[in-house]
Amino acid sequence: MEILNHTTAHVFALALKNIYPEVQIAIGPSIEGGFHYDFDLGDAQFSSLEFPKIEKEMKKIILNGESIKRTVVSSNEAKKKFANNPYKIKTIDSIIETGNKEFSIYSLGSFDDLCKGPHLPKLSFIKAFKLTSLGGAYFQGDKSNKMIHRVYGTSWFSKEQLDKELALREERKERDHRTIGKALKIFTFNDKVGKGLPMWLPNGHFIKEQIRSFILEMERKYDYQHISTPVIGSKELYEISGHLAHYSNDMFPIMEVEGETFVLRPMSCPHHAMVFASEPKSYRDLPYRISEEVLQHRYESSGSLIGLERVRAMTLTDSHVFVSEDQVLEEIKRSYKLISETLERFNIDIDYIELALHEPGDKEKYHNNKDVWKSSEKILEEAAREIGIKYVKMKGEAAFYGPKIDIQVKTALGHVITMSTIQLDFVLGSNFKLKYKDKDGELKTPVIIHRGLVGSYERFIAILLEQTKGVLPLWLSPLQAVIIPVSNSLHNDYSKKVSKYLTSEGIRNNIDERNERMSYKIRELQTSKIPYQVIIGDDELKNNTISYRKYGEKKTYSVDIKEFTKLFQGKNLYN
Repeated sequence: MEILNHTTAHVFALALKNIYPEVQIAIGPSIEGGFHYDFDLGDAQFSSLEFPKIEKEMKKIILNGESIKRTVVSSNEAKKKFANNPYKIKTIDSIIETGNKEFSIYSLGSFDDLCKGPHLPKLSFIKAFKLTSLGGAYFQGDKSNKMIHRVYGTSWFSKEQLDKELALREERKERDHRTIGKALKIFTFNDKVGKGLPMWLPNGHFIKEQIRSFILEMERKYDYQHISTPVIGSKELYEISGHLAHYSNDMFPIMEVEGETFVLRPMSCPHHAMVFASEPKSYRDLPYRISEEVLQHRYESSGSLIGLERVRAMTLTDSHVFVSEDQVLEEIKRSYKLISETLERFNIDIDYIELALHEPGDKEKYHNNKDVWKSSEKILEEAAREIGIKYVKMKGEAAFYGPKIDIQVKTALGHVITMSTIQLDFVLGSNFKLKYKDKDGELKTPVIIHRGLVGSYERFIAILLEQTKGVLPLWLSPLQAVIIPVSNSLHNDYSKKVSKYLTSEGIRNNIDERNERMSYKIRELQTSKIPYQVIIGDDELKNNTISYRKYGEKKTYSVDIKEFTKLFQGKNLYN
């Protein structure tokens, strides 16, 4: 597929050159699912309206049956060949700096390009393609360079494959949490606040608080105690924990104030270790389960930020369980049960689990206690077998402090992602000299279990929006019903009575009193994905009833208001 798309990119470049002889071709690699090409048309206007014309020219080139020819030249010959193209000259200079003195050039008709290849032996292998979008790009990703055009496309070996890919892309657009989040007024970003720093709007804050309340309730059910710790910590704290040595690239710069050095918290386990150490512990205190809703900050490059999916500031419920070695197995199984039960409430099924194990030869990444690695990984596998779920072993994926279970789920688009995690830690307790007194009065170091329930709220809500297309379950819907009076002057008083009654029954609602046409209001509510539309007109006023329509349905039902409230029974609290 990579070769197919790369060759199609060259066909695109030739077609572009045939239509726009003045074009300066920059670079055009294959990418995941397709290709893109960057080019400069100077001051000439260019839009996606040109795509059909370019695609027609591409088909003509393919039908001509030309093949792509490869030649190898020196740097001087390459510079001479591309002397009139500043983008190619810059590329040649960049390659020369790496010590490369030979350049391969692939030629298709009148189009020559610097290229490593390989390419298809015949253009006839290209059966179906589509130019999909237009964007802008800085050459070589350098913002000091001029912004030029970038066209994206995709190429396949059959029309059926292409149609399937285009349908999938359309589905991705419909499920994109960034689009849904904007339409439903859930979150926003502003560069003046800072890239990757999300702000929750009222609707989003409500959703986040509902999830938080549910998680707190679940954790109480599983005997967790809740704590609160600072959003910063001393540099020393993270030096002792080992995080500064292993994760410094993911942390914001150290802050210095009056001779003290602080770190903006990237993870909360060191703080939780200090909570454990705050008073003496005995075996009777174990398992010692603590949890906290924490705000964490991690540095991500601006290019890697993706809506709520990847941010620099995140909120999550972070939990740690301090156990004796003989409690590890049961606590892992217990943690899995909590995760499974929690995800079930969100209609998320666990597909399988990964056992993230260490790579024995990598002493730089992992602690070097062979016996601890052997026993801990054995316990994880035993837990997986007893849980009775499919698991796969992933060598080299363990954390520096111990092996872990990564819980995998399949998204609506077929992607497999890590949703939750259970991590064993045999390092942090020793680093902080944590101790508890066992039955014999001997001081021992606890094993720490890091348990991530749903990851960050930001990423979890992004997943929920994409899974549901924004059609959230009733208990997560900020507004559950909108009452629409057919006539404000005639039906508003009765609408207010209905609203008051629904509120008394715990149903979140409001009245749409705007002077807009009924059809417009209903259409807008469909866009906003409000679960129920309640219509109040002459018949409803006369019969002391309401008419309602459920989101996504065309049928309207006329019922007594008490009958309507039964639709919410058992659905307003976490289900």
